Amino acid sequence: MIDFLKEHSTTVLALFTVLVAFAGTWLGAKVQANGGVAQAKAAREAAETAAAATLQAVQEQADHAAAAVHAAAMHEQRTTAVTNMLRAARTYATTSDRNSVELDREALEAARVELVHAWGAVELVAPTALAAASGQVVQAARQLERVVCARGAAARAWERLAEIPMHAPERNDSMEAMRLLLALRTAFSTSDANYDRLEEQATAALARVPSLSPEQRSDLLDDCTEEEEFQVVMGRRWREHEAALAEFVACARSVLGVPD
Repeated sequence: MIDFLKEHSTTVLALFTVLVAFAGTWLGAKVQANGGVAQAKAAREAAETAAAATLQAVQEQADHAAAAVHAAAMHEQRTTAVTNMLRAARTYATTSDRNSVELDREALEAARVELVHAWGAVELVAPTALAAASGQVVQAARQLERVVCARGAAARAWERLAEIPMHAPERNDSMEAMRLLLALRTAFSTSDANYDRLEEQATAALARVPSLSPEQRSDLLDDCTEEEEFQVVMGRRWREHEAALAEFVACARSVLGVPD
């Protein structure tokens, strides 16, 4: 074996050199390959992280945009509901007031229906505080109508009495009838013993006013059992209605973000 190596030492040395070079090349390639895999893995993880961050950013942007669109739509719906509520409430109140002078049940019914619909729209889109304020507006408006429905006929008869011309033959009787009706109301509210006598006198004075129908005379006498005059009660109901509207408007401005 030793002799063989001595005889072929040059060849063996050359082969050993080749083997060492091959091993070095293979080892270097393996190390480089392993490093490439690690780099590729790191690059892939970085790309996945960047993609996830981009996706999250896009999702957040989309959520913000959707929230902005929803907020704008809700603001518009609330503004429309508030505007319709205000218009319907004022129309209903003025229609009720006009019915104390000239009866128009169809207009009153239509105004009531419009108010109820407008109220429903507010309840659907408004926060609790604004919905509660709208309920107070409806209640105050209904109080106006109730007064008109209960005493409107007497109010119209009273206006008829007051509108009789100065030159008309029945003018003096109409003035006397109004004086007696006022006295009769006071007597009723104070339990005056003269109530029956005043009622007879007022009835007789009304009978001398041919411009009034029997129903109007009866309405005027019946209305004297109310302690306060119609216009006094209506004035109070109007003030309550305006106060409810003012509270509703203040609440609506707050909800809609309207600056002072």
